[in-house]
Amino acid sequence: MLKLTLAVCSCLAVSTTCLADAEPAANVVVIFCDDLGYGELPAYRKLYNESETSQTAIGSFTPNLDHLAQAGVVCTRAYGNNTCAPSRKSLLSGKWQTRTVSLGKHHLLGWHMREAGLKTAHFGKYHDDVEKAITIPYHPEHVEFDEFFGFEAMTNYFRRAGEVVADRENSPITYRVGERAIDYQFPKEGSYLTDTLTDLSVDFINRCSQDGQPFLLYLPYNAPHAPIQAKREDLRTLFPDLVGGGSVRQRIMAMMYAVDRGIGRVLHALEENQQLERTLIVFTGDNNGEENLSLTYPLHGYKHEPFDGGIRVPFIVWSSTLEKSSSKPDYYDGLVSICDILPTALRHVDPSADLDSVGSDGTDIMPFLSGRKPPLKGRRYINLRTLNHRSNTWDGGRDTEGKTTGFCTALIADDYKIMRVGQDTARPDEFFYVLHHLPDMVGKASAEASLEEDYYYDTSSDRSKKAALVVELEELLKGSNTR
Repeated sequence: MLKLTLAVCSCLAVSTTCLADAEPAANVVVIFCDDLGYGELPAYRKLYNESETSQTAIGSFTPNLDHLAQAGVVCTRAYGNNTCAPSRKSLLSGKWQTRTVSLGKHHLLGWHMREAGLKTAHFGKYHDDVEKAITIPYHPEHVEFDEFFGFEAMTNYFRRAGEVVADRENSPITYRVGERAIDYQFPKEGSYLTDTLTDLSVDFINRCSQDGQPFLLYLPYNAPHAPIQAKREDLRTLFPDLVGGGSVRQRIMAMMYAVDRGIGRVLHALEENQQLERTLIVFTGDNNGEENLSLTYPLHGYKHEPFDGGIRVPFIVWSSTLEKSSSKPDYYDGLVSICDILPTALRHVDPSADLDSVGSDGTDIMPFLSGRKPPLKGRRYINLRTLNHRSNTWDGGRDTEGKTTGFCTALIADDYKIMRVGQDTARPDEFFYVLHHLPDMVGKASAEASLEEDYYYDTSSDRSKKAALVVELEELLKGSNTR
């Protein structure tokens, strides 16, 4: 088994009553980061010889994720969306962001896990209307999470003692256990948000373990999303000779070190409670990194864009089955998306689950990650994004005051991407198609902010492939709201 009693966890003294019953139902832990660049983690950086290296006093600043990556599988071609909200909708619903998801007609990840007998908890960021309508409120007939602690936006990682709500009025901290709302207050001055979410998660694991209750823990950290704020102690650990507050690069590394330290505490709690053996762990993010902040190398583009530098994300999967598999790859290069999390989790807790009835656009990826089956061909993923002044490769013909907004719908089909691009959402019938051969785009230099640069030109001369994918994209869009 994976040995996770690391130095970062050595200070913990978790005292729990371990389960006495043999083989209780499986658990699922989903850890989700915000604005985490594809090239940010050491597990991904070492894939590319030209990627930026990082030196810290302790070596890797993500030792726990490194362990999960080494013992599990690193997915190299996993996709989220361009921005936060649609990715969270896709993760929870298992559906492309183009699908309609509504209360009473569609069930999300939490509901399916509860139906399988798990207790469910959400501790962290939310940012989609689906979450506000379905996940946060208590609906007696459609409960998603038994426990919910969440916020929509965060302007300060360091919270005031006794504080009840976030600084922004439109982003209260919501805390609900069952149908009961709880007046949560941060326990001490300067409480660091990442640590608070970890505290809640560890307590949840301990309580469920003591009660003999299998569980789903959904832990969407806010880090490393702006504001770029790190704990002084973490900066000192990584950079002992640092003078001042550190560079953006150093602070993001320290923010991810805090996330990794939290993951270490979660793993320690699972191990101490004898839950690790039966727990599926998925680590991923919502979109790629923000320009001039988190690293997206070797992919081109950034958050807000339809290119892989906007929508391709880190994705690491661990389970005891994967670790024990003699045929699993260290890296899985097949197409994966955050829509796969729901069906994969459901099959983990119920191997006989009927995935067709779930209506997910994803699939159970464990047979492919374990090496029992070759990489799945014929996979599809749709990404929809408006293009505005925050899109690095869009000028739209007006300045930002003109509010010109373009649009792009992208269909990823194995190694190809077909993009349907328009200059103005006010003119939806005016658009053109662009075909990219994705392997040719890896390592490409960042684009100029202009429509004339080559990201909006074909990088494949295969006309028959382009024609076929145009037809497929249009057919998929016709039925995109029917499931």
